[in-house]
Amino acid sequence: MRKGWIAIAALLCPFVAAACNSTDRHRCKELVGQLIAYRSEAIEYAFGAVFGSLPSRVEVKFVSSRDPQYAKYSGRVAYDQAERMLIVPRRYIDAEMPMPLRWAASYWPYYRNPQYRETFPLIAAIDSALWGAVLQETAHARGLSWPHAECGSIDVHKRLPCEMLIAGVGAMLTEAQTSIFNANRVDRLWPENFNVFEQRSWRSDREYVEVQRYGGILLLKPLFSEFGVPSALAYVAQTPFLVEQGNMRVSALRYQERAREVLQSRPVIMTTGEPRNDNDPILLPGSRDRRFIAFGSRDGA
Repeated sequence: MRKGWIAIAALLCPFVAAACNSTDRHRCKELVGQLIAYRSEAIEYAFGAVFGSLPSRVEVKFVSSRDPQYAKYSGRVAYDQAERMLIVPRRYIDAEMPMPLRWAASYWPYYRNPQYRETFPLIAAIDSALWGAVLQETAHARGLSWPHAECGSIDVHKRLPCEMLIAGVGAMLTEAQTSIFNANRVDRLWPENFNVFEQRSWRSDREYVEVQRYGGILLLKPLFSEFGVPSALAYVAQTPFLVEQGNMRVSALRYQERAREVLQSRPVIMTTGEPRNDNDPILLPGSRDRRFIAFGSRDGA
């Protein structure tokens, strides 16, 4: 009977949450490195070959709060494009991780379950940094930055469209089921008279946030659905969205039309096919991506 309960428990929870309890801190860093490798594997299994823009070898550097790179990225896990490094604050060495780590080799189960996201914030931090690396390197290949420079503008005409791309990309990559909203209210999500919209809304206002988030999803969802994540993501990284002639609706439709013209001429990048909405995690037989491997010699002080 006891064995039966153990078997049922294993099915319901295929892992346990545990922090590294080793006195060997190098071993703890290796576990974080393995988790990074498993998440990179999960991303490519779910979405296809997205890491082609990255160097063949990306160093993982653990930094203390005294390290300049810690302050540069506000204590986040982040990709430093100039140094070609993944920066990991040392405090994450003690973060809880799923054991066995191989559970993390499937992408969508983590995002489908709020409890997983609450228990393992390190996974979301790693994923964000990995996607950031892809976007930064892809944008850099065209002489751009990611986020695009317009995101830092004080001009709402430039800043908000840029923020819409960030919000739309985030939703496409982390929401197993895209947020429900009334897509028929295009007049609210893509205001045709942007000057009037700017005058009546402020950055913290609900109307601004709705355009930022849901307008971004409405802009990018068709492209990601039609062309897949690798192709659509590359186009977005290399193509800023701008409001033309004060009409966001017309500008959004033009952005989609131009994207289709470009992407239809490119070969489709196929995914290996992890179901986005399947309730059962798929564990992979393949080996981990060894792209993110270097420790020790470049460890932060």
